[in-house]
Amino acid sequence: MVEVIQFKESKMHLLSSELDKNAESGVVKPLEINDITIKYFNSYINRLMDVDNLIVLAGSGTSLTFNVKDKPKIAPSMWDLWFSCKSNDEKTFEEIINIVHYSDIQKLKEENGEPKADIELLLSLCDTNINAGIHSEKNHEILVRFMQCSIQIILEKASFTQAVPAEGWSSHERFINLLARRGISQERLKLFTTNYDLAFETAASSMGMIVIDGFDFSNPSRFNPMWYKYDVVYRDEKNNNGKNYLPNVMQLYKIHGSVDWKMINGQVQKSTDEKEKPIFIYPSSNKYQSSYDSPYLEMMSALLSSLQQPKTGLLVVGFGFNDKHINNAIKMALRTNPEFMMMVATVAPFDPAGSFNAEIRNVLERSINNGDNRICIVDSYFGEFVSKVPQRRNMSKEEELLNAFSLVASSVNKGV
Repeated sequence: MVEVIQFKESKMHLLSSELDKNAESGVVKPLEINDITIKYFNSYINRLMDVDNLIVLAGSGTSLTFNVKDKPKIAPSMWDLWFSCKSNDEKTFEEIINIVHYSDIQKLKEENGEPKADIELLLSLCDTNINAGIHSEKNHEILVRFMQCSIQIILEKASFTQAVPAEGWSSHERFINLLARRGISQERLKLFTTNYDLAFETAASSMGMIVIDGFDFSNPSRFNPMWYKYDVVYRDEKNNNGKNYLPNVMQLYKIHGSVDWKMINGQVQKSTDEKEKPIFIYPSSNKYQSSYDSPYLEMMSALLSSLQQPKTGLLVVGFGFNDKHINNAIKMALRTNPEFMMMVATVAPFDPAGSFNAEIRNVLERSINNGDNRICIVDSYFGEFVSKVPQRRNMSKEEELLNAFSLVASSVNKGV
């Protein structure tokens, strides 16, 4: 085993064929972070950010960075969602466990022998049982009510951004500041996320970024995929022919939906009305099929198309590759796009007992061991990873002014 050097409260090491070409038995092993690996890390991330087509794929690990040790949790983990659904009505929860035979189907066990908690598996079983229509009317109603209640709980738990203190946004804001401001010859940053929360929108707003997310700028704001084909320019009043692309524009694709997406009169709109039907793909095995309904179809089509473009770089952060439809798209890009490169930054990607998808880990490690230098894996928390990404340029006067204003506003909020 390679000893892993500690940074703050996280662990961080790298896996790349470029770093260990002379490894014993031809197997490349994770290397600890030191001066050599930091130099390589900086070189790789800079090459990645310089590609013409930069894509970010963000998972739940990016939002878990809001949770601070010894303080109440802000963003929920999958375990937290299980516990919340259970504690809401423990009697009904136990009934559901028995109705869908969860204990018999869940093969993974805790140390005490109890079935491992997996909210995604439980909701998948509920889905399957409801659609199969194999239960009595009473049990069928229990299943339906539990599903409706669980979906509402998940939405409520994901609506946490207002609870994040000002200092808690530092990682998201730095991440967007480093990656989203692109050169005029480069395509806009495309940020795909499986998260329902509003973290990236909120951080982008505080950074003065314009987010194109597939919704029009009217009120009510309705989904229209044509907006992804539009851009934003500055028109010089003194020169009608002078049009300049604004530097602070990014594209956001929420692959599984959002807490503020609602179905209203047959159209997907942004709304905070709790009475309206929420639109999001809740965690279950059926999310693979659901991803091919609109508006998720347009999101997935954009991801598939982007991954096949030449000179493409994919940065995966806080994502465990537990979405079959997304995994297939990335594996296809690795096989068919010679100008494709990717960096994966998440917690415990090398741990067989962790939540990182074992099949994808094997695919990536096998490619690296075979000398594929297009891939780099970083074992790190999102916040720690962002802190290691090098600052590539000086801030503009406008950005300095915005940062100064943010600091003053933060001091006022704290009562300083």
